[in-house]
Amino acid sequence: MPNSRRNSITAVYIVKNEEEYLPFSIKSIYNAVDKIIVLDNGSTDQTPLIAKEFAKVQLLFDERENFSYLRNKALQKVDTEWFLWVDADEVYYRDIEEKLPVLLQNKKVDCYYCWFYHLMRSYYYMQNISDKDGRYKRISIVRNSPNIRFKGAVHERLTGCGKNQADSDLFFVHYSYTKPPEVILEHWKQYDRLGGTNTVDENTDPQKLLVDRPLYPFRREHPEVIRDYVHKKAEILASQGNKLYQKLPPEVEAEGIKL
Repeated sequence: MPNSRRNSITAVYIVKNEEEYLPFSIKSIYNAVDKIIVLDNGSTDQTPLIAKEFAKVQLLFDERENFSYLRNKALQKVDTEWFLWVDADEVYYRDIEEKLPVLLQNKKVDCYYCWFYHLMRSYYYMQNISDKDGRYKRISIVRNSPNIRFKGAVHERLTGCGKNQADSDLFFVHYSYTKPPEVILEHWKQYDRLGGTNTVDENTDPQKLLVDRPLYPFRREHPEVIRDYVHKKAEILASQGNKLYQKLPPEVEAEGIKL
């Protein structure tokens, strides 16, 4: 049952080998939420230790390969009025600390969707063609109820949310596709296995996995908690000859380009 204290919220994570971005993600929402549940799905890196460093975190473990099962298991531990569905490679801007408490006071809303910048192959390029590109929004802030369930072993979808949905006007940056191509390929193989699809095979070259994606300049600054990290990392990668991590020249317009 939800906590008797109204307008309280729990952030809920499902993680596996997310040591690079998890600390930035948690820091970005830490002051905005009351509790944090992190369910670890069999990490072999420092992810569980990083999660335990945060006082608000309740750490759970389960290695079943079914994303909805894992999310639903974590939801069973939520006893607040609201929950925030967030992944370890999603980092919010600081305005969540001011905006979220106001959003939670609206009794007429059942859930809010958030917008995200879907970075692609670099910290300086994205898939979005605008700030509020309709392809890149997701219901992320949800009023807790017994009817809420996730369905689907992979690419899970949220069900049971009330009909009263609203725009939170909150943004986060999605860093998943800035990870090494080899990591992305392994994730895709897992998605194929769980979803019964065949988008990649053993002969797929990870270096060519995303080269056909159109790229648009990401000109907004990165969230405050991760800003220094990404710029320093980009400088290193650019110095190694990675053109995608060289800072964008002013003449590059917001139109699809290939590099």
